[in-house]
Amino acid sequence: MSSDRTEALDGTDARGPSVPLFADIEDSLLSMQSVVGRKWHPVILYYLLADGPMGFSALKDSVDGISSKMLSEGLDDLESAGLVSRSLLSDRPVRVEYELTEKGRSLEGLVTEMVHWADTHDLRADGEADESDHETETDAPRPSAAYAEGE
Repeated sequence: MSSDRTEALDGTDARGPSVPLFADIEDSLLSMQSVVGRKWHPVILYYLLADGPMGFSALKDSVDGISSKMLSEGLDDLESAGLVSRSLLSDRPVRVEYELTEKGRSLEGLVTEMVHWADTHDLRADGEADESDHETETDAPRPSAAYAEGE
């Protein structure tokens, strides 16, 4: 794919042939890598979508296997991208809360679809899928009730 392509993958959409969807498809997709292409970012986003505003410790307890350093770096990255806001709740002891911004909440559909896709296509390193691991579409996790109501 050349970087100057600006139309749908098949060159058409519901409005007709060759309607530009992006200024630059490759730039758009590559820019998403900083959000969904980092190991912990989608998981952090998921828990903030599912559970709402959270303190650092609560978020660390929710994200299985993440170190404090990686959580802190991930939150800093997401805050720099304008997806997460950090609020100081108290000085002594220092207590902060992380919450998704409107821009961050707009990723709900993408994060939910990533969960569904991963569940459907089981890409675990061992390559052995257990049928009991797969949830049906109605049982699949949804980050919030707002998403379900929007369907």
